[in-house]
Amino acid sequence: MKNLLKYTIACAIVMTTCYSCSVESIENEQLETAIVLEDSTLPNTQDPCTGQDPQARITNNGTILVTLQIATIDGTVLHTVQDLAPGNSSSYLMFAEGDIIFNISKNTTGLSDEKVVYTMGECMSFDIEVDTDNNLTTAVPINL
Repeated sequence: MKNLLKYTIACAIVMTTCYSCSVESIENEQLETAIVLEDSTLPNTQDPCTGQDPQARITNNGTILVTLQIATIDGTVLHTVQDLAPGNSSSYLMFAEGDIIFNISKNTTGLSDEKVVYTMGECMSFDIEVDTDNNLTTAVPINL
C-alpha cells in the first residue's frame, strides 16, 4: 500500500506536467519569420507626401518682436504672424504653390526688414528662423 500511494503521487505529477505543456510546430515559427522578412524587404512604393500644400513657420530666437507676412509675388497677403515674441514659434501656415515672398518686419530702429522669395511647390516646408542677432538665418525650404 505504501508503494501504491507513492506511485499515484508520482503519476499525478507526471500527468499534470504533461497537460500544462504546449507544443508548437516549428513550421509555424518558420512561416511567421518568412512573413516578417518578406514585409521588411518590400520596397516602400508610397510617397510620404502627396498633394500637400507648401507650409512655413517662423521661430524667433532674437531679442525683439518680429512680424512675418507671407504673400504671393503679385502682393496678395496670404498669412500674417503679428509681433511674435522672442523665444516663440508660430504654427505651420499652409498656402498655395507658387512664387512666395516671406517678409520679416522688425519695428526697431537700426534693424532693417528682410525679404526672401522662394518658389514653393507641393510638399515643401520652410522653417524661417530669426537668430540671436535679430537677423534671418540662411535656412532654405525643404521637400517633405
